[in-house]
Order: sequence, then C-alpha cells, then structure tokens
Amino acid sequence: MKKDQTHPTPVIGASALQHLEKTLNNSKYINARIFVLTDSHTIGKCLPLFESIVLRAQEAEIIEVPSGAENKDLDICKGVWLSLLELGATRDSILINLGGGAVTDIGGFAAATFMRGMRYFNVPTTLMGMADAGMGGKTGIDLEGYKNMVGAFAIPQGVYIYPPFLETLPDRELRSGFAEILKYALIADEDLWNLLVKKKYSEITNWLPLLKKSAQIKMSVVELDPNEAGMRKVLNFGHTIGHALETLSSRKDKKPLNHGEAVAAGIICESYLSWKMLNMPESLLGEISDVVLENFQWKALPGDLNDLMPFLRSDKKNINGEVCFTLIAGFGQVLINQTCPDEWISESLDYYSSLKH
Repeated sequence: MKKDQTHPTPVIGASALQHLEKTLNNSKYINARIFVLTDSHTIGKCLPLFESIVLRAQEAEIIEVPSGAENKDLDICKGVWLSLLELGATRDSILINLGGGAVTDIGGFAAATFMRGMRYFNVPTTLMGMADAGMGGKTGIDLEGYKNMVGAFAIPQGVYIYPPFLETLPDRELRSGFAEILKYALIADEDLWNLLVKKKYSEITNWLPLLKKSAQIKMSVVELDPNEAGMRKVLNFGHTIGHALETLSSRKDKKPLNHGEAVAAGIICESYLSWKMLNMPESLLGEISDVVLENFQWKALPGDLNDLMPFLRSDKKNINGEVCFTLIAGFGQVLINQTCPDEWISESLDYYSSLKH
C-alpha cells in the first residue's frame, strides 16, 4: 500500500473538531469547495455546533438525507450524486459526512464513486459510528434490504470523533453502538470486557477511553488487512447471524431490530457456536449471554432458520456457498471462516430463545 493510502489515525476527543478546522485550512484543502452530508436528525442536533467550531463548514453546501439505516439504499445514494452534480462538486471537492453509520456509509460510497472518487472526511455523531462504522474505509449501501451489498473500500482523508455529539442521541441509538464495543472486548481485550461487565451502558458517563480502545483495536486490524482478504474478518464476530436477523426483521417487524440489537443477539448465537465448535468455556458463554441481556432487552427473533437462511447464504464473507462464521475460543482467540451444519445454527437460535425471562 502506498504511503498516502494508509488509513489515518482517528482524532478522538473534545478538540477533535478544532483539529478538523486546522486540517481544512492547510494548503492541501484550503481552495477546495466543501460539501457536508447530514441526515434529518443531525442537521438540527449536530450541524449548528459543528459549524460553530469548524468555521469553514459555514461556507459549505449542505446535502440532507433521511435518517435511519432503512434509507441506506441506491435511491438515496443517487440523490446524493445528483446533489453533488447540481451543486458543482468536482473531484477536487471535499465531502464531510456528519452523522451516524448510515451517513458515513452512504457518504463514503458516494464520494468513492462520484467522478471516480472525491476526497471525504468522516465525523461520526452516533456511538455506532464513533466505535465502528465511521472508521476503516468500508463504504456501502444495501440492495433490496441485503446489508451493504454494494460498496467500495475507500479511505477517508480523516476521521474526527467528538464525544459531546453523543449527548444528542436517544437512548436506543446510544445502546445500539454498545454492541460493537462488547464485540471488540471479546475478540481482543479481556481487560476491556472486565471493565464493561461492571456497569451497564446507561451508567457510562465517560465514553472517551472506550472510544479510544475501540479505535485502537479496529485500526490495528484494518491496517493489516485493509480490503478484508482474511484477518479483518475477525471484526465480524456476531455479525453473520446479526446481519441476517437485521435484514429479516426489517422485512417482517413493525418495529425492526436496529443494527446493535441484531448484533447483540448475533453475539449470543455465535458465542453458542463458539462453545459447541471451539470448546469455548461454558462459563464464558453464560457470562456473555448475561452481559448482553443486561444491556439489550431480550427480543423474540423475527424468524427461524428457514427464514434466515437466504440472508445467511448471501453474506459477502461466505466461501464456496458455505456460511462462514467468525468465532472465539476465548478472549482474543479468534478463528475466521468457520463452518457448521445448519442444525447447529438452528440450535444457536434456540439457545437465544431459551434465555427469555
């Protein structure tokens, strides 16, 4: 990888936006036109504060998309492309994605493909975006409800994480991002897990150390495998079943599971598979289940294995038509590309369902 293609280290903390303002005023960007992509939540809750600190954003053209992951589709992305075209954006322009994971995914993909690539920055405003989606250069949109089926690996110019934006989030959205932090602890850091066990997400008042640890774990993996040829799949723990549950729920439920809720259930199911296939200690399976359910209310699954199978089989990380899982034998002991009989997947769903109380 060329030096100028390396992933930038996320800037995290109360001075992150001042760092972005300084960056935008350096010679590399000073003459560039700026566009800011927001959604209908962020435009009122975050944009005024953003513009008060990042002064160059006051001259930016604002492009607004509807909020919610269900809007991460081709029609919305086409609207972003058309807005950029009509507003006179060029390959030398800058797109700043100010919003949650859906905004950084759509905006990153739009930037990667508009005129074959324009520069972009991510400023995630949700816990999901700050802990996971806003970093790493994976961009994409859903296709007929199938998660992130169309996308590109496109490295942002920078990622700026400003924790005060978390104060704008509704409780359910804040909790959603906590699933990714639990995942990081299980795949890489037992000390982080022991910290998370001590308090629920709702009792955490200082997110900064958790965000820094999440970024450290994710970026250490991404740098070694930027295009997900192998090792980066360790970040998929909980997501094979989680994505399938999220997609099915979006089609069946009046109040669909959000990404974090689906991944939380996926973590429990894939922990069961880890116990069954890799001899992960049964005590750890129980502890994971307890911690997840202390933070995420148990919810009935949207369907059984037969309902989920079409979505499991469409997962991008599958090999030769077989559903592949990322599983753990213990903290930091991660194995990718694990396959199993369909009956065991069904057992994992039954295990989750048995935890209702």
